[in-house]
Amino acid sequence: MKKVAVIGAGISGLFIANLFKRNEKYQVTIFERNSLIDLKEGYGIQLSVNSIKLLNKIQFDKLENNKKFNPDKINFYSVKNSNKICELNISDFNTESCKYTTLKRSSLIDFLKKDLEKEIKFNHTISTIEQQDQIVKIAFENNEAYEFDYLIISDGVFSKSKNLLSKNQIQPKFNDTLAIRGIIPSSLNISDKKTSHCF
Repeated sequence: MKKVAVIGAGISGLFIANLFKRNEKYQVTIFERNSLIDLKEGYGIQLSVNSIKLLNKIQFDKLENNKKFNPDKINFYSVKNSNKICELNISDFNTESCKYTTLKRSSLIDFLKKDLEKEIKFNHTISTIEQQDQIVKIAFENNEAYEFDYLIISDGVFSKSKNLLSKNQIQPKFNDTLAIRGIIPSSLNISDKKTSHCF
């Protein structure tokens, strides 16, 4: 059995760990620097049809319907005067089993972690990563050390792990755009329950 280390218990790390756990040829361990996975209500997340196709490989289609929403359209409004600019019919991209989906980010993370409770090691911050022959050796600031056959780094854009491997040569690149998420005021009287709204 091959041993796989996943660095980071965010959405991508938990997803790839779920795939490995479903294959008996692999034993997966997830290392997370925080003391827990934050499941505050927080904000929502939108998932494309391709994302749902991947998530269905780990039984996302079994998630309760009251935790997810499948809008047919996205309406775009002007932030200045609240006038509708246009709409996008996203249901055109749907299939019977894979539909554009919105849900709380916390609901998605809760789904992803539910079968991985025993595989997650919290409070683990990496200090060094070394490769000798075909073995990856990982040491942590708490003086624990482990050996793995494979290493998957999934700890975000400001990844410390990637910089350890590249000797600080990897830096995030920005394209000077900004996404803002908010709540639509009820005074706009938007009642279409099959629509997601953007401003």
